[in-house]
Amino acid sequence: MHGGFIDLLQQLAPIAGSLMVLAALVVLWQRDRSPWLGVAIAAELAGLAFRGLLMIAPERARDTPLFFAVWTLTALVFGGALLGYALETTRRK
Repeated sequence: MHGGFIDLLQQLAPIAGSLMVLAALVVLWQRDRSPWLGVAIAAELAGLAFRGLLMIAPERARDTPLFFAVWTLTALVFGGALLGYALETTRRK
């Protein structure tokens, strides 16, 4: 039973983290409607969808050759968009 709780925590913690990042992005976007934030939100939503798909159908995800490559690409897009937003806001000040 103890192992089951740890397994559940390991599965849910990354989703909770993604939801918190998404909430932070939405709060920032409400204040500053930067296209960079829009891209970051879309990429984080896509990453969250990939994580959910991995939880729901892990065998199917592992059997799909492009699954992890595209998931990694969403993380790169997210990071690039967040960097773009940081550079944009730094230049404005």
